[in-house]
Amino acid sequence: MVNKANLTRAAENDILMGRAVPYVSRMKYWSNPSVKKSVCLFCSLGCGVAFRCDGDQAKELDYDKENPVCNGALCPRGHYNIELLNHPGRLMTPMIGKRAVAWDEALSFILQELKQFKPEELGIVLSSNASNEDAYMAAKLARSLGTKNISAAGDPADLEAWLGSKYEVPGAQLSSIEEIDNSEALLIVGDILVRSPVLSQRINKVKYGKRGNKVIVIDPNKTHTAWFATTHLKNRPGTEALVLAAMVLGKEADLARISELTGLPAQAIEKAASDFSSAPTGTLIFSPGANKERNDLIGYFAKILAARSGGKKQITFYSFGNTLGVNSILDREVEGHAAYPELIKKIESAEIKSMIMLGEIILGNKIRHLKFTAKSRFFADESPYETEVQLPLASQIDGGGTYILADGRQAAPVPVTPQAGAKTNAEIVSLIMNTEFDRDKLQAEAAASLAKGPVQAKIDQREAVKEVMAIKAGPDRPAENITHFGNNDLVKRFFWYRLKAGELS
Repeated sequence: MVNKANLTRAAENDILMGRAVPYVSRMKYWSNPSVKKSVCLFCSLGCGVAFRCDGDQAKELDYDKENPVCNGALCPRGHYNIELLNHPGRLMTPMIGKRAVAWDEALSFILQELKQFKPEELGIVLSSNASNEDAYMAAKLARSLGTKNISAAGDPADLEAWLGSKYEVPGAQLSSIEEIDNSEALLIVGDILVRSPVLSQRINKVKYGKRGNKVIVIDPNKTHTAWFATTHLKNRPGTEALVLAAMVLGKEADLARISELTGLPAQAIEKAASDFSSAPTGTLIFSPGANKERNDLIGYFAKILAARSGGKKQITFYSFGNTLGVNSILDREVEGHAAYPELIKKIESAEIKSMIMLGEIILGNKIRHLKFTAKSRFFADESPYETEVQLPLASQIDGGGTYILADGRQAAPVPVTPQAGAKTNAEIVSLIMNTEFDRDKLQAEAAASLAKGPVQAKIDQREAVKEVMAIKAGPDRPAENITHFGNNDLVKRFFWYRLKAGELS
């Protein structure tokens, strides 16, 4: 962990700005020092993160300067990976209610309880930070239970944007992270530097890389990302999809009506569209958010605009690290499975009576009336009910797995430390199903599923235009504040190492 005594004021500022900093190490005094690398999943950029270890113990955070995504930089969220790894409050023993039990007893209790429910009364929800292998095993569990009530959980805006990403658009291409650097025009929807601050170095490179380069930002607020803009389209709140539709349709659009709805002059929209389309190379970057209306249509029109502009690609940055992988596998392996909003409605209407929750980013107080739940978690519930089973969960840092990042690349972090009593979701499901856990075989099966590509969906563009024209501007909304650390339970426990007021150990 970071020792404040080893940091200068300049180094502290560098950390806050997401820059790698040199600092005095105690590794030479450790018995078996090493540096082990992993990946941060606090957004889908997937920055590399390293840990200074003494044997099996991760002692301090380090910076992976060889990582091509971040070149050693980390945003403030990235610095907290070691908090989860070393947290003294981590759940390490299964619990039934408030009683600590052995794994065998917890699993027997789960199997006994599940027998009481019909397939349609069972539901499964999986964190969008889970691994591809976790998702594949969760899909197998759903099929074995005979239920299609399974969905990824995460930011609702992310899940809505995921739906839009599946709409078929001929010629649409996903941008790599490196291709952003070589863009001569960026069109950014939303405040991407709140979601993925480390991208600032790449956006800066585009803005100042060559005379005439364009950075066009669509956002109703004057955000940090908008500060980088050469053109800031300050639209009315919630009308981002309308702006993109107008840029796609050009003269075919009812520009007067769209101008009225968005609050932007028609000429400003036309010029931005021209600047982006005429650039030889470019990237359209989309950051989904709760302040936006119809994130799915934003994603759809973003794909069309990039596909129709020569030399352009598009990329969506989600707030959860494996949104692409988890959703791709669930769509492929459980055809017609419930969408997350549908799952929530079924729970609230008591149609679903029992839930298996694989990951700690889930439903909160909506689950209290369920008759039975089994959860894998990093931290125990403060007030569990008697029939609630909690199982200790390993993260990507101590559990490994594979993950698909925003640009489609695969990350396969090697566990930095032993799991110390926790298990991955894939291991937990294997135990519930009483099947042998073969890590290599499972990884190959998950990879084969992903190799088939996302399940595509069709949409009629004319219908999409009708839907987008029905969007109405909302009231002024504050700039998006995306503080994503897994879930609120984890946020509450940050700075647990403050032993005395004003001191860091």
